[in-house]
Amino acid sequence: MDVSSAQLLKLLGSGVLPPGVNAAPRSSVEQASFADLLNRARQGTLGSARPITVSDDIGVTLTDDQQARLSLAADQLETAGVRVAMVSIDGQKLILDVTQREITGIAPADGPVPNIDGAIDLGDLRPPPELTLPGATPVAAEQIKPTGSTLTPPSSLPQSPTLLHLLASMTKTG
Repeated sequence: MDVSSAQLLKLLGSGVLPPGVNAAPRSSVEQASFADLLNRARQGTLGSARPITVSDDIGVTLTDDQQARLSLAADQLETAGVRVAMVSIDGQKLILDVTQREITGIAPADGPVPNIDGAIDLGDLRPPPELTLPGATPVAAEQIKPTGSTLTPPSSLPQSPTLLHLLASMTKTG
């Protein structure tokens, strides 16, 4: 059987594999349309999912969520041409070697951060702290409920019947 090179290339392009060879599973990027990939790139959600490592000697531990956020940020920083960045995440300021995908240090709390060529703030997704007053029992913010009491203005303020009427109508429950 005589097979031309054009026919061989056509077989390769069609995805036909020799017997006993299984096709590799396609990633979500390979299955997505060009328009979908373009939209994901515009939104900043198209990432490599390459993991971020932490240098052993700095004592930083990252959650899975922080790892994912840092990986996506590293993709964005790499696209922008940044090699070393200061990343602010959940109250921490970390030094990220973008090309190695490694947290190499903690940024100084005060003053300039040396030897970086970019920075990104990934926000603070930690839960809010409990509200406390000296000598009081700690209470979570969700547990605070209005008491229904009415505040009256100080007597030293001039009385305005129109303003009082407006405020009274706002506090009525129907």
